[in-house]
Amino acid sequence: MPTQNESLLIELDGIGHALSDHKLVVPVYQRSYAWEEKHVNDLITDLFSSIRDGEYEYFIGSIVISLNDGKHEVVDGQQRLATISILIAAMRDYFEESGDKQRASHLQGEYLSKVDRRSQEVIPSLTLNNSDHEFYYSQIILTGAERKSIPAQLKQSHGRILKAYQIAGKAIKSYVANTTNPTDTLLDLLDYIDKNLKIIWVQVPDHANAYTIFETLNDRGLDLAISDLLKNFLFGQSDNRIGEVSNFWTEMYSRLENIENEALVVTFIRHYWSSINGLTRERELYSKIKKSIVSKQKAVDLAANLASASKIYVALIDSSQTFWDEYPDESKTAMSSLNMFGMVQVRPLLLAVFTKFKKAEIEETLKFLVSASVRFLIHGGLGGGALETQYSERAKEITNGNITTAKDLKTKMAKAIPTDAEFETSFKNAVVSKAFLARYYLQALEKSNKGDSKPELIPNTDTTAVNLEHVLPQSPAAAWGISDEEHKVLWNKIGNLALMSSKLNSDAGNDTFASKKAHFAKSSFELTRQIAQESKWTAKEIANRQDVLAKLAVKTWPVK
Repeated sequence: MPTQNESLLIELDGIGHALSDHKLVVPVYQRSYAWEEKHVNDLITDLFSSIRDGEYEYFIGSIVISLNDGKHEVVDGQQRLATISILIAAMRDYFEESGDKQRASHLQGEYLSKVDRRSQEVIPSLTLNNSDHEFYYSQIILTGAERKSIPAQLKQSHGRILKAYQIAGKAIKSYVANTTNPTDTLLDLLDYIDKNLKIIWVQVPDHANAYTIFETLNDRGLDLAISDLLKNFLFGQSDNRIGEVSNFWTEMYSRLENIENEALVVTFIRHYWSSINGLTRERELYSKIKKSIVSKQKAVDLAANLASASKIYVALIDSSQTFWDEYPDESKTAMSSLNMFGMVQVRPLLLAVFTKFKKAEIEETLKFLVSASVRFLIHGGLGGGALETQYSERAKEITNGNITTAKDLKTKMAKAIPTDAEFETSFKNAVVSKAFLARYYLQALEKSNKGDSKPELIPNTDTTAVNLEHVLPQSPAAAWGISDEEHKVLWNKIGNLALMSSKLNSDAGNDTFASKKAHFAKSSFELTRQIAQESKWTAKEIANRQDVLAKLAVKTWPVK
């Protein structure tokens, strides 16, 4: 029996019944379809198992609905509603393909869509958000020849919808494969979905109540993402300005989802918050934002700032963005290098730098951060967490106006960055196992050796034209006279690595040093040609070359 308190309605219902009795709408600000194969498979498997085991009912959680201008808006539960709709669509298509068009039409009209008798418009029982609905409608709601062709490039959420439909179709065929009467088997399944696949239907009169309830609930099979909790909280705080917050959130979310994936949203919000408030861990992000955003205006301001900062954040990840047209090529190159290094920890600092610094200071800061990053990579010292703390605290000082120039930043970070002496010592012993890093280091050192004023700025190179050569090869012939243990120590040392054109590299192969010298002598790279001056190649020669490169490295990646 339903329980009603003022306009709050709570009742136990079958999810099929809920779909057939209401026109449900997923608001524009809700996230896109997020269930992966595992979640879809788990729900269908559990459903089928419950029927086979003779369980009277199977409970799959709560659905929170907010009444808004007469519409039933889905605040929580869209993933389950969409997945069950997809499963019913697969049942409809099974009947259609079997020639039972009457039952296919019944499922369509009862659970998936109805035709308005006046306008003849097809009205879906479930409308997804703006990003997903057109695809969901054209591929799931429509049938047969009515369906549009599937685009070659799919959004991630569209790919998930399509995959869920494929899983559902296979599951239905498998479910009836060994039955003598597939029609009755599917109708029994439909009856179970209609009445016995239970949900708690929570219907509230407005958004404010819905958001309060939402925060206490968990979605089946997919824990509430921090981004969902934050979005829900901001919408709840925004009151009658929810439209503004919704638009800002959608702008931010769409921009980040397009560049990578929805998991990036939480990372971005955390980095943005850290750039203003100092290091904030993911586990404490929601509580800190909730404690700080205590008014409608603050909710609107945060949403607006997130939308604005997301433009910068996307450009930090993708240096091909038009954002970089306003900056020198050197700045874009430096940013590409930081991404190549995997320096995600620096992003809170960069958000603050691009928000507060003048362009000339930004260019100088990026060069400095490239040099500092190389020193951290070679020397170590600060771990990932300590490094992010350093960058986040400096970002906070930039936001507060206590650091206003690249020079100020260098001064503040001086104690954290390896000194010239520390860097040189570490470089003398450095081993580089990642080819892309070794290639970058050697290219920068080559430029420095030739007197280039900006040697640390290396554009993305064509790896088919410039290869990395191990002078002492990976599989040395017996003539090298080296033990396995010594080989393991020396093989990936920087002193044993050289740049060569791809052809010379393939010609050199695993030859003896005497044979390889001729190839090194032909190289266009000065540091590679120097190797040909050696009469032999042992641990001593590798160490000597690495000492030379270490001194050059101090000049190549300066921080003063």
